[in-house]
Amino acid sequence: MDVSADSSSARARSILDDLIRQRKLMHGSDADASLIEANRLGIMYWQWQLSRALSVEREQSGAAA
Repeated sequence: MDVSADSSSARARSILDDLIRQRKLMHGSDADASLIEANRLGIMYWQWQLSRALSVEREQSGAAA
């Protein structure tokens, strides 16, 4: 299995966790709507990156089988 794919999915998960934590904090405060929107877009982007990384991992594990 390619280490870079594992690193990519782990990195995306870590960033997503941070963005989600930030979002929860923003909703509990008087955060500006544009910051909340930027956070939402960031979450969408990193969900897509995670999906791509997991797809690569699945392909690689299927090829190794």
